[in-house]
Amino acid sequence: MKPQLTLMLLLLGSAACSVYDPSLMDEGLAGVPDRPPLDTSKSTDDVEAIFAFRNISLDQSGDRWRRFGLDLDEMHTASVNDASECVAANGNPTLDGDKGIDNSFGQHVLPTVVGLIACLEDNIALNQGLGFGTVLLRLREWNGTPNDAKVDVSVLSAVDGTSADDVTGFEWGGSEDATLMLPGKSGDAPPPAWDGDDVFYVDPGSLVAGDIRYPLVWKTDAYISNGRVVLPVDTATTFVFLTGPGSFWLSLNGYLIADISEDGQSLQKGLLAGRFSAGDLVATLEPLGICDDAFRGTVTSLLTNNLDLRIDPTLGNPDEQCTASSIAFSFQGIRARIAETIAPVELPIPDPCAGGGPQSGPQPAFDRCCRSVELDNPALLPVDCSPDDLQQYVDLPNPIPVPLEEGF
Repeated sequence: MKPQLTLMLLLLGSAACSVYDPSLMDEGLAGVPDRPPLDTSKSTDDVEAIFAFRNISLDQSGDRWRRFGLDLDEMHTASVNDASECVAANGNPTLDGDKGIDNSFGQHVLPTVVGLIACLEDNIALNQGLGFGTVLLRLREWNGTPNDAKVDVSVLSAVDGTSADDVTGFEWGGSEDATLMLPGKSGDAPPPAWDGDDVFYVDPGSLVAGDIRYPLVWKTDAYISNGRVVLPVDTATTFVFLTGPGSFWLSLNGYLIADISEDGQSLQKGLLAGRFSAGDLVATLEPLGICDDAFRGTVTSLLTNNLDLRIDPTLGNPDEQCTASSIAFSFQGIRARIAETIAPVELPIPDPCAGGGPQSGPQPAFDRCCRSVELDNPALLPVDCSPDDLQQYVDLPNPIPVPLEEGF
């Protein structure tokens, strides 16, 4: 199964703007802005910007979940007696966070997932930092201002990336020929430096028939309002993060939000929020490396007992059972370039449960040797963790993410 990204984007351009800006909220809820006047867009608009995602953080410990997300159902369920979109498994609706934020996954599920797979973010950061599976956001036909009624937006994934200025003679090798290498395959290409000038090779799996002109995620009618780019999404999103010999899949129907810096060179704060269907939730467990059937059943119960939304808000009614969970997590990004040629192969997605899985317990075998553990408590490191294992995290140009204190 190959990654298919279908994302709805909001880029927040002004440092003074926030999705929580009361002047832009409908009844104070954490919503999205309206499209600006049509005369803000012209057919001659030609600004292009490409951003590579980094510092992806799933940590929503404490009450961070309350401040990360969006109001997806246009109601504020502050108590079990308030209106909700559907009927929860136990009959009591999941309560919203601040300003009606829907984030049941962050409230009830992510703490368990992050607790069981303590190095999940570290391993995602390692792969993203090295350029493997990096997500790319491409804006075109933009007027370059905080308000544009019509912007071309596409979302791509990369197989590999490099900081090299000259890639003449570089070859593809390694596992499944998915690693960019120096001429003669004398070594791996330099990894991304995350300095705004890295080059990423687009995954043909994120394109229609491998044609860069036709991304799978491509909208010509996105818009930017007060620094926020808004891209409607009407189909489910599958967002894939490599975690070593496993992967974390998020299948969403919702929004992606990010603050773009005043100089246009980085995404200072980003947020992915949306509806995660019950079936897709369960399907994420094996790719993570949770291979034991009994334990997977326990986690499945945790997932399904905290559903709070319908998969499609236009179908069904409040008397029906919930079929999806609300979710949100944060990220950052930096300017980048797309290589003139696409990668020759699709990004390999590992199967950690192939052949019976890495182990029968809940914790995947790849959950080890993380820089965060090294710094906080060296005594907790696995006994077979060598200095070489640790060094890759120490040297990582894209650091282990520090969770943002405030959301949008």
